[in-house]
This record gives sequence, structure tokens and C-alpha cells, in this order.
Amino acid sequence: MTTYPRISGLIPDELEDRLAELLDDLPVLGCQLSPAGDGLQALEVFLAPVRGDGASVTTAHRLTAAGARSVQCSMLADQDWLEVYRRQVTPFPVGQRWWIDPHPDRPTRAPSGRLRLAVEPRMAFGSGSHESTQLVLLELERMDLCGRSVLDIGTGSGILALAADRLGARPVIGFDLDPDAIWVARQTAIQQEWPAGPRLFVGTLRAVAPGPFDVVLCNMLPSQFLPFVAEIALRLARDGAALFSGVLESERGAVSDRLAEAGLEVCGRTQLDDWTSLVARLAGG
Repeated sequence: MTTYPRISGLIPDELEDRLAELLDDLPVLGCQLSPAGDGLQALEVFLAPVRGDGASVTTAHRLTAAGARSVQCSMLADQDWLEVYRRQVTPFPVGQRWWIDPHPDRPTRAPSGRLRLAVEPRMAFGSGSHESTQLVLLELERMDLCGRSVLDIGTGSGILALAADRLGARPVIGFDLDPDAIWVARQTAIQQEWPAGPRLFVGTLRAVAPGPFDVVLCNMLPSQFLPFVAEIALRLARDGAALFSGVLESERGAVSDRLAEAGLEVCGRTQLDDWTSLVARLAGG
């Protein structure tokens, strides 16, 4: 039976924003946080099974050095965690227009005035529960996308490409480096209650024709999208909009500066908890 390293402990609330940076180069499968009172949160970090305990020791040392308390390492027996989550999760609203249904096989009708997106939690980012995904959904519902072209960079589960498609965008193109993510995105497209038609492929931004695109979506960490933000600008229509999410509020200033260096001017932002989305247009457009 496969077992997985688990590192647990208590972290101060302010350390939450730094977790992605602290653990970025480690084989992390996921993290779980829950309130512990007195300005602390209980943290569990789950690692991929690798030879030796080097990753576990490194994780524990980094967390301790950053201010974590009572850090412990243990092993966790394998089970279908996603199946456990699927049994527990229920449909939920996002913004004014969206209804996220995690059970395509047992559909729940969307309340009046809302659009249903069937998104079963799988091994691809984008179930609709994370603030960064919700921020893009909030921006999309404010736009008139009918007949406008949309490019979804790092599409993951395909939820954002599908949302744009549902709002009438044409064409909608989404891509991801992960073949498993594109498989999930295509399966998710099939499960919608309308004939969803985003074009989905495995590859990089360089495989995308210059465009231009009316709307570019990028729900990724800044460390992932900033290296090629100039290429994003090249594919944006003169009057188009680029939506960047996955940005912590503490990073907003630095990210805005980097976008400006690439010729993109931030013209709007939305915040949910510690996460921020930025809307940018070509400078002078």
C-alpha cells in the first residue's frame, strides 16, 4: 500500500500568504488549513511519496524557520481523497450569475437567473471553490462576451473556458501543459447542459496564433505567468482585456509594475479575502 508523508503543525495567520513560496519547489500534493484560535491555523501538508525522507525534513525545517509550531512528520495510508471530497461537496453559487454543480451525474437545477457549470472535482485545478477562480468568474459575468474571442491560459479543469463559452464567446481556446488537465477539461465540457465547444489542447502559448484575442484569461501564480507576460500582451487585441488572477493582495503592486513593463496597464481589480484579480489593457489602447 502506498503511503504519503504528512507534515502537520500550527502556523500564525500571517504565514498563510507565504506558504506557496515556501513550498514551491517541494513535491506537495496539497495543503489543508483550519482555524486553531489565538491567531493560529492548523496546517497539514501532504507530499508525494519519494525515496527517503529528505522532502519531509526540508518541509518541516522550512515551516519551523518561518514560525510554525509543534511541527510533526507522519505517514498517511493511501485512499481516494477526491472521492471522499466528492461525497461531501454540494452545489454553490458564485457571484450573481453562476451555479457550480460538482455532481454532473446527479445534476441540481440552477436557481432562477443563474447559469449552471457542471464541474466534478478531479485532478486538475479549477473546481470553482478557490478564490482565484471565483474572481475570474466575477469578472466574466460583468462582460459582454457574445461573439468575442477568448484565450484561457493554463485552463486546468476548463471551468473558465466553459464559463466564457456559456456567455457566448466565440471562439474560446484553452490550453495547458498537463495532458491530464486537458483530458479532464474535455470530459468536463461534455458534461455541460449545453453543447460546449471550447477548443482545448496540450501545449504552450507559443503554439497559439498571434490572435489578437478580445479577452485573455490567466488564473495562475505570478511566478508562473510573469515570465511570459510580454507574449500575452502580443496576443491581446488593441481594445481587449487581460484578466490575471492567482495574485495575493500583498503582491499586487509588484505584479502591476511587471505588467506595466510589458505594456499592460492595470485598469481594474477585484479582491476576495487575500486574493486579487487584475484587469489590464494595452497601454495607450
